[in-house]
Amino acid sequence: MFNRFIFKVAYRYFFARSSKTIVNRINRFAFIMIVVSACSLLVVLSAFSGLKDFGLLYTNSFDPDYRVIPEVGKHFILDSSSVERVSSLSGVSNSSLVLEEKVLLSNPLNSRAIVLKGLDSNHFLNQRLNDLSLVGVYDVRDKDNIYLGASIASDLDVVLSEDFSVNATLPSLRNFSLLNPSPFSSLSFQIQGIYQISGDIENKYAFTSLSSLSSLSKLPKNNFSSIEILVDEDFSIETLENELDKILPVDFIIVSKEELNPALYKMLNTENFAVYLIFCLVVIIAVFNLVGSLTIMMVEKTNDLKILNALGAKKGSFKNIFLSLGFIVSLFGSLVGCLLGSVFVLAQASSPFVYVPGTNLPYPVILSFQNLFVVFLTVSLIGFIASFWTTRNLSKRFLD
Repeated sequence: MFNRFIFKVAYRYFFARSSKTIVNRINRFAFIMIVVSACSLLVVLSAFSGLKDFGLLYTNSFDPDYRVIPEVGKHFILDSSSVERVSSLSGVSNSSLVLEEKVLLSNPLNSRAIVLKGLDSNHFLNQRLNDLSLVGVYDVRDKDNIYLGASIASDLDVVLSEDFSVNATLPSLRNFSLLNPSPFSSLSFQIQGIYQISGDIENKYAFTSLSSLSSLSKLPKNNFSSIEILVDEDFSIETLENELDKILPVDFIIVSKEELNPALYKMLNTENFAVYLIFCLVVIIAVFNLVGSLTIMMVEKTNDLKILNALGAKKGSFKNIFLSLGFIVSLFGSLVGCLLGSVFVLAQASSPFVYVPGTNLPYPVILSFQNLFVVFLTVSLIGFIASFWTTRNLSKRFLD
């Protein structure tokens, strides 16, 4: 049973001032190793969090928080009043109509398939595309202009000039008839500019105005592929779904930002977990020093424990003394390690001193409460388990 006597003895062993014996030095070395392992785990997790956020920076700037798509088919019919009601919802900062089609872009030199995205005048990407501009200026008000990703422009050998244009072709979305004999629809676009972002985006998407893509696709009026929505941080998907049920006249599916890029988020989460497991092994190796120090201390203190036993102390309490000692070492070690790791991470965040090799880019780090809690809990728990395993047969081994 853990009582005041047990903790007092364990506390005295931990904070012993004498440094003359090898046991005290081993104890301090075990403590230092736990501090170093906790600090390393926190720094690595914080660095990975920074890299994760940095990697998602461009994706997050491109994707909406939520995309509303039809439950059946590629398009749904919406009127402007429905979208205005969505935009007026509390917690919704932006909502825009989008038309998206796979088209074949071609010019006299080359051709390639892309996804052409038609944006309305309120879309949040209108400004962000200009921020990402490599050359040219994106203006959604310009009809029959197209804004290309850098990879697409390179594949098409694009030259920005008034005489250089590309043809966009897609299968006709209207039924084939005598009045509509062509199975394809085509429209010439003037190249307005080129944007640069992550390779998977600029290699896939080109942008134009909603009206231009509607003209190309020849869809009936008010046909759209999706509604893209930005919301405040505390706005939940359940709230959004309930509100949209009251507004939209069609069945729909809400797709979150994570669901738009499932492979990317799965990869990042898997890597994060793998890094955590690897450094848990480092913590376990460091805790072996604690196992050794507890074992040596139990041997050294055998005579003291026999005296305490003769004075009336129960043998069962001796196990708890060293179990408490191991837990105190782990607890204080994880606390000090988290403190030192936090200082290192905050210093890197405010005044960078570690840079990505070969660049002037500071290594990104993020100190989060989640990482602090995970490190503290992991180191303390592993230390407690190691202490319990070490002291489980104390009375049989040393006191009988």
